Amino acid sequence: MRKLLVILLLYTGLTAQIQLSSPIPLPSTVIIDLDPHEYDEKELFELLQKGEIFTFLAKSKTAQNPELAAVRQSYMTLFNITHKIYSSAAFRVAFIVPYKVIGKYAYSTSNAALAYLLNRKIPFEMEVFPVGDEDNATLQTTLESLSGGSFDVIVAPVTMKGARYLCRQNLDTELFIPTLHKNRIDCPNNRVSFGGIDYSGQIETLSYLVDSNATTITVSDSSPISRMLSETVAETIDVKERLVLDRSGYFKDMIARHEDLNQSALFLNTPVVKSSLFLSQLTLADFKPQLILSTQINYSPLLLTLTQYHDRENMVLASSIGTLDPVLTENIALVNQDVRFNWLNYATVAGIDYYFSAKTAEQRLSQESFVDGSIDYGIQLYEAGLYRFIPRELPEVPDEENLTDLPEEEDMDAPLFEEDYDTFQSDMSE
Repeated sequence: MRKLLVILLLYTGLTAQIQLSSPIPLPSTVIIDLDPHEYDEKELFELLQKGEIFTFLAKSKTAQNPELAAVRQSYMTLFNITHKIYSSAAFRVAFIVPYKVIGKYAYSTSNAALAYLLNRKIPFEMEVFPVGDEDNATLQTTLESLSGGSFDVIVAPVTMKGARYLCRQNLDTELFIPTLHKNRIDCPNNRVSFGGIDYSGQIETLSYLVDSNATTITVSDSSPISRMLSETVAETIDVKERLVLDRSGYFKDMIARHEDLNQSALFLNTPVVKSSLFLSQLTLADFKPQLILSTQINYSPLLLTLTQYHDRENMVLASSIGTLDPVLTENIALVNQDVRFNWLNYATVAGIDYYFSAKTAEQRLSQESFVDGSIDYGIQLYEAGLYRFIPRELPEVPDEENLTDLPEEEDMDAPLFEEDYDTFQSDMSE
């Protein structure tokens, strides 16, 4: 009898179940309005009599009749319709993508935008218009195919050349350029807005960390963005030397000829791979700058991978990438796109979020605001720590009476994009 009781107890324990609520949300219903006809109250009652319930729900959202409103609410509850009712395409966006000019960014920006729109769970239409380059005839043909105002916004990740042409056109649709900041181009067209990084603001903020008696040196390469950054540094503070790195990846001899690099305030304006090579070779030469400063161009986890901690021990970087809704960030990561460190993806999503919210009245998922036709980014400083970028307090701004007006930046036609690792490898093999 005891054995039987023990067996029964064991069986009961094995078959016992814990009752937990399912984490899977209940299904909800969304009605897409595909019928362009507008129904008056008489026609709405006729729809109910015919049993065309979903057409009634799609068309009665603005009904003022109390009886219709009560019937509508009853059916909304019955079918668990918790979402708003939208037309077939609540938001329409077009992409003009010069894929031969911007390369990999043609793929990443449009995919990040698509992931954003899918995350909103509201009907949308997104159409990509690939163009080989940015010559006037190509852009004109594309704009003509987009005329008529059927899109809510046109996103054009173009370079300075394309932006100049677009700014001169008579547009009937809002156009967003995520690749450039408004201070880099004179664009009187109030239909055009910008989302690029304000490198001048980042450099100015970093310059407040430099002592007045420090030996300031800039390091650049032959790329347009690198040269522009070094020029901006020289226009902001006194620079003693300007070093230009070649494509060889071997900088030992150059470093040996510039002993001032030791204990200097170094502005590193080269892309992340070349910056990592330069920093490691500084360490081999037993040179240790007092301060290493860099902008968005080196704000990448690749820097932490390619350098050792003592190579970047005194390094401070500026970034203007803010925070997005965490669920949105993870959903974008599911399509293999990054908005935590890729500023162009981040700018594209922040811009589309602004226009999407304006059209649908949905809550924004980005905290960035638009000021005078451009995204108004904040600036954060980070130390390149052992395993991650560590936030650092912003320096105090000097008194205005001690500041001088900065001259305008050099105008350049080439794109302002970081080089990736494959590009740098091809440079070294030439």
